[in-house]
Amino acid sequence: MNKNLKKVLVIAFVTVVVFLFATLIKEKIRATQTVSDMSLDPTNTIITGIWDSDNLSKYKYLVIPGEIVGSGNMLEYAKVTDIGEGAFKDNIWIESVHIPANIVRIQKDAFSGCSALEKVTYAGTKEQWKKIVIESGNECLKNVSIEYNADAPYAGDR
Repeated sequence: MNKNLKKVLVIAFVTVVVFLFATLIKEKIRATQTVSDMSLDPTNTIITGIWDSDNLSKYKYLVIPGEIVGSGNMLEYAKVTDIGEGAFKDNIWIESVHIPANIVRIQKDAFSGCSALEKVTYAGTKEQWKKIVIESGNECLKNVSIEYNADAPYAGDR
């Protein structure tokens, strides 16, 4: 094989590997970002929305955190139990959401107007899902496919 052809093949191979690696890293960062951009109440147990409200279009694939560690300069630990009232109301970009098993209540209008929502992945069982108090205004959760016993996805897992 010609030296130039070998060189071209090696460069092409390295380029493909770097591209694939960069894509995977970008997808994992994007999924993580949806978790870290959540707004919380002062007890760190209720998701109140997305703090980056000027850029909601980047939040197509939400991963609700199951626990929060750290708040400001003080470390604290809290299990997230609720998705708060109107937390994601009228967010027309959300296509899927992952909900951890420790959620016990989805408050009024948390997902009201989320017209693009197509899929929910839930970390618990179907029986656990049925025990969640889902308040009014969240009808879209009843009209989408729900995958039970699901691990929190990375954005690339869609």
